Amino acid sequence: MSDAAQFDYTEFDKLLAADGPVAIVGQQQLKIAAISTDEIVFPPSYANPSEKKDDPPVYNIDFIDPSDPSKNVCVLDSVPSQANRMEPLFELPAYAALVPQYSVKLLDDAPPVSILQVGHRLADALFRGTIIRDAIVTAFNAYARGNATPLAKLGATSILFGVWDSRGTGIKVPRLVNSIVRAFNVTQLKRSAQYSPPIKYDQEGLLPAGLEGKPADHGLADVPSTHKIGGVLIKGDIRRDFSLNLSVLRALKGADNSETEKLQRYVLGLALIALTATPESTFRQGCQLLPKGAATWKQFFADGNETEWNPARLDIAKFASAAANGFSITQPPDQPLVFDKASLKTSIDRDAKKKADKKATNEPPLDVIGKLVDALKVSNNGKKLNDAPLKKLTEHLETIAEGPMKAMRDSLLAAMFGSDEPAEKLAKLKELVAAAKTSESDNTEAATVNTEASPTGSES
Repeated sequence: MSDAAQFDYTEFDKLLAADGPVAIVGQQQLKIAAISTDEIVFPPSYANPSEKKDDPPVYNIDFIDPSDPSKNVCVLDSVPSQANRMEPLFELPAYAALVPQYSVKLLDDAPPVSILQVGHRLADALFRGTIIRDAIVTAFNAYARGNATPLAKLGATSILFGVWDSRGTGIKVPRLVNSIVRAFNVTQLKRSAQYSPPIKYDQEGLLPAGLEGKPADHGLADVPSTHKIGGVLIKGDIRRDFSLNLSVLRALKGADNSETEKLQRYVLGLALIALTATPESTFRQGCQLLPKGAATWKQFFADGNETEWNPARLDIAKFASAAANGFSITQPPDQPLVFDKASLKTSIDRDAKKKADKKATNEPPLDVIGKLVDALKVSNNGKKLNDAPLKKLTEHLETIAEGPMKAMRDSLLAAMFGSDEPAEKLAKLKELVAAAKTSESDNTEAATVNTEASPTGSES
């Protein structure tokens, strides 16, 4: 009998029950890894919202009360960043068997890149150049149709921490686990620096002839750096807030009830590990944060009731292992995968065509034809219409069979391949499109007038 069959799921199934909690929420105070309590911490910096090239980066500090600058909140680690710090947990020996360990070899002299180290997870461009891209597309499409099992089998962290296949299928998977670190009552500081070379190269005649750029660009002159962002001084709390959305987890379905149960147990096991594991302490240079005490936990129910929740009384690791076995998680063969530029190009071209086709399908037919005609230009010293747009227009018109657009299609094709000069052809094509749009507009207006003539819209 397997571990999955022997394990008692009772306490965990309560979290998945229809009347179970809708969220598990945790909160933990953090402290700076320093002896002094007024140590400076460096938050993440972001591009200046002014979008001007030379404007300095900024911190994400929000002022709660404009009249009191001390009432502010500073983001020390954002939700996406926290997700990227939690995900590599599943590379550790204790948890590595719980998720498929896909990796991709990009360069001969560099180690393979793990799926647990890339920001866009299964939707990352890294996998668009490998043989599993088709399986990923199939899994995303299955998820969109209500079956999350294929996606979980390939890479459940895409379900755990969310993913958006923005460059491919366009499918979004909502995040189950959220975590963010904030500091309260901070004072932003500035810092300055000055680099001085060991000798005055210019004065001593040591600059090489024909040097491109300024001497400072090559470390051959003084380089001042003044009044840059210099971290924050924290006078209030540093707090990590984290949660698991059980409502979204319960919405995950498999092919049938039995598979749904196994899927939800499996994802729950991974989520509880991510939620309760000791978090990564080093966020970036100048920002190392540690737990100040034990986390406080609560579970919330749909009716607004809340109760304490204690993960310490649960054997989460054993549950996660049993659930992974029950869900039949296996490690992929032939790792690392090979990254192929030609496969990447094929994937990009195919996805671009699908998006274009979808956009064209949703656009009014005359608008599509109008754009294709507008793309035509007279080239080769007035001797021909440019080939690529002409080919696209021809291919599109040939897809029009019977129906109200057939006469329009025939007129355009006749004009395109008639005996007129290219400039005359182009003018005629634009006239035909303009006339068709005017006619369509007149018909729409007439229909509107007739509809308004009677409350039922039936009077002719």
